Amino acid sequence: MVVVILCACFMAGSGQLNALVKPGFAVEYLLSYPRSATVAVKEPFHWKTADWFKAGGVVLIAGGLYLADEEIRDFIHNNQSEELHAAADVARQFGEISYLLPASGLTALAGYAFHDPKTADTGFLALKALLIAGATTRSLQLLTQRQRPFQEQGHEFWNGRGIKWDRDSFPSGHSTVAWTVAPILAYQYSHHAWVAPVVYSLATLTSLSRIYEDKHWSSDVFAGAVVGMLAARLTLISTPRLSVVPCVVQPGISLIYTF
Repeated sequence: MVVVILCACFMAGSGQLNALVKPGFAVEYLLSYPRSATVAVKEPFHWKTADWFKAGGVVLIAGGLYLADEEIRDFIHNNQSEELHAAADVARQFGEISYLLPASGLTALAGYAFHDPKTADTGFLALKALLIAGATTRSLQLLTQRQRPFQEQGHEFWNGRGIKWDRDSFPSGHSTVAWTVAPILAYQYSHHAWVAPVVYSLATLTSLSRIYEDKHWSSDVFAGAVVGMLAARLTLISTPRLSVVPCVVQPGISLIYTF
């Protein structure tokens, strides 16, 4: 592990945080994108037996949901209400990439500008994870060519002639986004016991809202959750980090990044 001190210390008697941030972090952060892609390709070759069992379990669950997609859709259609419509409309917002992507970028910039390493770190991590997850999801949607349930064309993959951008049901983009951000926030703020239950509950409600609104099949939202969590995990293990440590040069704190 490489640790680079960025020298952001409280000057004795000044009461202000004088950040002398070296440009190395920005470079390493950008270089971590191709590094993450390399890690993603290599990681399965280092899996142990337990990891393969987990992967097999995910495939079995996805397969089971695929077989039950039609029945789950029918059940939800037969159990709708005005209250659930309103709840689904609210829950959907937590998976909107048009909100969360710029919010992540602004969070990173705000944390960097106001010398708040925790906030900046969280923003950078969320931004990268969302970009990775978004690219993966869009690629899978193009490759699988699955019709959305409201189109009444069945739940099969590669349904229809040619390749069309509007056959984009699998996986669910909203589910992907929600389950990308949730693990990042849960990890970054694990010292607050309430954060993980709240963010994972919101992610679950977002996924369910997509089934309820007939925008996605149950297997779509499950696949989106898997993509999101994998993107978050990949980001956390392959990205330079900003953190706060005691300053050993003078009284105060130092801003560092590690990778």
